[in-house]
Amino acid sequence: MAIKTWLKFVEVQSLVASVLPLVLGNLYAVITYREFNVGYAILFAIVVFSLQMVANVWNNIQDFKLATSDEWKNGVNNIVGNGGISQRQSWLTLGVLILIAAVGGLWLAFQTGWPLFIMGIIGFIVTYWYAGTPLPLSRTPFGELASGLTMGYLIFLSATYINIAPTFNSELVIHAIIASAIAWFAIGDIMLANNIGDYEEDVAEGRHTLVWHLGKPRAIKAFGWIYIAGYVMLIIAVLLGILPWLALVALLSLPIVMKNVHAFQANPIKPNFPFAIKNAVVISITLAIGLVLALLFN
Repeated sequence: MAIKTWLKFVEVQSLVASVLPLVLGNLYAVITYREFNVGYAILFAIVVFSLQMVANVWNNIQDFKLATSDEWKNGVNNIVGNGGISQRQSWLTLGVLILIAAVGGLWLAFQTGWPLFIMGIIGFIVTYWYAGTPLPLSRTPFGELASGLTMGYLIFLSATYINIAPTFNSELVIHAIIASAIAWFAIGDIMLANNIGDYEEDVAEGRHTLVWHLGKPRAIKAFGWIYIAGYVMLIIAVLLGILPWLALVALLSLPIVMKNVHAFQANPIKPNFPFAIKNAVVISITLAIGLVLALLFN
């Protein structure tokens, strides 16, 4: 398998969705608790990236397996058929990624405590349910919610916890929901943009995603409003004192994000899906800059 094909198979470009909550979680731990463990943070990032690639690979395998015709099996959106990836290569890639995520995650759980183990189990369950069950979440209207909350919130909470373990209480759990909201909204929008681009194929294949339930025109409008909701939650987090006021530097990303939103809405096809990834990147960078500034001036 060529490197380029493998990178498409694991959907390496989607890993940016994990960077946002990872960066925010680590910075939140430093700002709020004055704790940071660089070794744990690096290993946890590897575990998270591996687990996300597991979900992507599993989803691609299932899409190929469940395709109802050779046209869809070998279509441009099906990397397994289109890239000539063999069954052995598919399962070997999946197995290695699962091993990395499991071994790294278990070691971290033994080092930090049972909360990370529970969060890890939830992550594995959602990853499997997302693509590996007879009714995958990716084919239901709950795919955006599952990916947004699991990746945006759970990764943020876990990234914070590994730095401050064994501290784990209700305040952390609740504050993490609010502090990470902009992340899980942006991540949910990546999933939504992907499903909007795949809408015609999904309908033909009987996948009833959120786009199918909303209708494509409403889903395209919702794509923009979800970002607005994320910025509103950021402001609320600052007003409640959960995030420092310099986190509002992320508001500088709003014009760029809305420009990309309008570009995607004007032509909501799969090749324009990267606009959602670009938005996650610009939100990540500006918010990270704001949090770093808060550290420097606190």
